[in-house]
Amino acid sequence: MNRLYKNLEDLLKQKIKLYENFIGLLQEEWICVSKYSYDSLQVIIAKKEDQVMQMQSLENSRSSLMKKIAEKLKVRQSSLTLKKLIQIKENPYKNNLAKLRKKLLFQIKQISECSEKAKNLMDHSALSLKKSLAYIHSADEKATSPYTASGRMMEGRVEGRMVSVDV
Repeated sequence: MNRLYKNLEDLLKQKIKLYENFIGLLQEEWICVSKYSYDSLQVIIAKKEDQVMQMQSLENSRSSLMKKIAEKLKVRQSSLTLKKLIQIKENPYKNNLAKLRKKLLFQIKQISECSEKAKNLMDHSALSLKKSLAYIHSADEKATSPYTASGRMMEGRVEGRMVSVDV
């Protein structure tokens, strides 16, 4: 059983390293987004996708390991969490696992904040772009229209004058 706990501890340490790298990528992404650097952003997105795949693989390993631990403890896997595992008195790794859990929770909070910050900036930029395009479109329509906003015809525009066919 101690071997399973040690494997879980090692796995969580790997997860912390991956999360540190991911947080660094999110910070780089923020710089690219705020500077409107599209090419650099594409590089960061590719790196992020690679990191996510590594994190998913590690999560699958963690899930498999938790299943083995649950079988040894004779509990359901769905009810066994890291928090509950730490509360087990016979667990000699509970102090180390508690520290790792605390670090992971902090990193998850950082990831959420960084992602939300970048998302908000992109949403704000997209809205600003939409408003700009709407303004340009309306200004273009005004420029080609022979009528003013009050409904009167513009003076001095040849193509806007009405021609009488009663001669």
